[in-house]
Amino acid sequence: MVRRTILRTTFWLSVGEAVLLVSFAAVSVVVARRFGAAGLGEYSIAMTIGAIVQIVADAGYSIWLPREVAQEPNAITTYVEDAIGTKTLLWIAILPLALLVAAVHSPQVLALTGIVMLEALSGCISHTVLAALRGIEHYTVPQLISSGYGLIATLAMISALVLSGSLVVAIALLALVGMGRAVHLFTFLQRRINEQLDMGHMWSAMRPSRVLVELRDQWRLWWVNIASSIIHRLPLVMLGLRSNSVEVGHFAAAFRIYSAVRIVPGALFNAALPRLIAGQSIGDHSSNVSIIGAAIGAVIGVVLWFVAPLLIRATFAFDAAIELLQLLAIAFVGLSLKTTLEALLIARHQDRPVAIAVTVGALATVLLSWLLPPTALMFSLLSIGLEWALFLILALWFAVWRWH
Repeated sequence: MVRRTILRTTFWLSVGEAVLLVSFAAVSVVVARRFGAAGLGEYSIAMTIGAIVQIVADAGYSIWLPREVAQEPNAITTYVEDAIGTKTLLWIAILPLALLVAAVHSPQVLALTGIVMLEALSGCISHTVLAALRGIEHYTVPQLISSGYGLIATLAMISALVLSGSLVVAIALLALVGMGRAVHLFTFLQRRINEQLDMGHMWSAMRPSRVLVELRDQWRLWWVNIASSIIHRLPLVMLGLRSNSVEVGHFAAAFRIYSAVRIVPGALFNAALPRLIAGQSIGDHSSNVSIIGAAIGAVIGVVLWFVAPLLIRATFAFDAAIELLQLLAIAFVGLSLKTTLEALLIARHQDRPVAIAVTVGALATVLLSWLLPPTALMFSLLSIGLEWALFLILALWFAVWRWH
């Protein structure tokens, strides 16, 4: 029964996230067909910088909120208010650095990134609401709402690309729809818990001293998210800084499809975490989660390897990206196994080993991204090495911890 429930929740979360990622993958395909590999490279760099900013501003709440709300549901309002205030201040703090990195690449990337930052801020609010609702095991409806706005954004962006031929207009529409999604989810949360959120409390949470208190309580989870984002997303940004837009475009084509399938282990993590927390011992649900995580990694990894030529040729039409996607399929298996272990450890407040492992991975990513030849092939191999190395580190720690 537990395994079936986790699978069902994982399925619905995956469907919701898949709708979003497939939608934006469709936008990337239109960008690639209309502007070529160079245009796709510039678009991908701007979107990736925005995603990194959103992770930094998240402050670990995507993991912390479901866990704490599951343990103390009556405090959901206070948790959400603190989270939104903290995220907003962090977004303001990181904004100048994000724009500077974009400016180093090109004026076009700077213009695109500036608009993407608005979408990142609305995304911070939306993901706060979604994370809080996961804590009270309310998944499907809010996820479908979020996915619905993703579809609207996709249609608006594709229409803008076809009619105006402007990436700036397309991303401006993305930011506008993102704001609408944030307002809708915010209102949905208030109706669901039958309480009004206090805007004044949110403003008070934006004080630097208050933010420092919040980060002190959950800094390991915050750092886990930042380091994981560095591992996953920094290579594309670094490739953009060290290489040309065409090389980035080829890597981005494979990376976009890889990112779409990455949501399945993430959905398993979000579905399993509240149940793992509710269990009396680590063994209550760990075998179910471990089996599901291993199966997801093996099945999707193998399928992705064999269908890579068809996927690439039917979408981006860059044959140079086929081998890259096949390599990322190998990375996916390690990612799925690693994510499963992260859920098992974090559920029992074993944040420290996870933080140490991803810190090692993040430092290795920064170093190797500067030292390796700036080619899409080498950066795909880097993804394989990082994901599997992190899995092995966490597996060793998990075995030692269980033994004691």
